[in-house]
Amino acid sequence: MAAGASWRMFGSRRAAEILLQAMSGDDEQSRMLAGISLVRAGQRSFELIEKKVEAGEASAPAIRLLPDINGSQARAVLGKIAAGESGEMRLAARECIDLLDRMDALEPDDS
Repeated sequence: MAAGASWRMFGSRRAAEILLQAMSGDDEQSRMLAGISLVRAGQRSFELIEKKVEAGEASAPAIRLLPDINGSQARAVLGKIAAGESGEMRLAARECIDLLDRMDALEPDDS
């Protein structure tokens, strides 16, 4: 997907918007490829999705990527969504928080 490479390599805002639109589309393969591209772009994608959340423009599929990009940073953003949103966004945020909790429970204790 050309948009993914353009976003990762050059930070093209237009490419990022195309990827976010694909995340909300009906084509499962496009959603998967867009998600992979956003996750691979790392912190740049995290900050973009976080800005979309703050502007009330994020989609549930996009926020589901946050734990894959940066789990520790995702908790704060997801917590705000779970506390303030309703419907699908709140449910997606809650699912992500539960997933992070389960992952934390599986980590070995270093003590």
